Amino acid sequence: MRPMKKNIQKQIPNILSVIRLLCIPVFVFLFIREKRVASAGVFCFASATDVVDGYLARRNNWVTNVGKILDPVADKLMQFTVLLCLTCSFSGPAQIIASIVLVLFSLKELAMLAGAIVVLRVKRNVVASVWYGKLATVIFFIITVVLILDPGNLPLCAVLCTLLVCTILFALIMYYVKIFRGKYGIKKFENMRRTKE
Repeated sequence: MRPMKKNIQKQIPNILSVIRLLCIPVFVFLFIREKRVASAGVFCFASATDVVDGYLARRNNWVTNVGKILDPVADKLMQFTVLLCLTCSFSGPAQIIASIVLVLFSLKELAMLAGAIVVLRVKRNVVASVWYGKLATVIFFIITVVLILDPGNLPLCAVLCTLLVCTILFALIMYYVKIFRGKYGIKKFENMRRTKE
């Protein structure tokens, strides 16, 4: 019974990641109905589950390969959904600015996904979150909560979105230099083909 209980406990971080995924449609529903405070609350709750599952996984050594994939997927889907909702709700210059952020965020995540797949296939390892990725997540959270609660302030939107772009680019560059190229030594996708041969 004890090994079974321990195995169930080890899945708690993954369960929290699933709960975070379930928060996405709830957030969209509330946001569309212009329940800004409530939607911000759901986003805050989802972000809290991210903090808790990461803490439990590290503290109790409940880290699993499934969790290494499920956790960032839940995070990025939640973040993309928030950005998409904000972009659609804005108008004029604010919508243009938010659209640029959304495109850059999507390109960054696609690049990260491609790099993670290469690491998985070539090095047989899963890329784990590091401090600059977590810092980017915290900055993203603060900025988007402010924008959810105060969507009509164009100067504030411009400043915060500029900061968000800088954060996205910083995280991408750091992951490439420190993780993909530095830790794993992956400089080109050609390495994957050579390994297969």
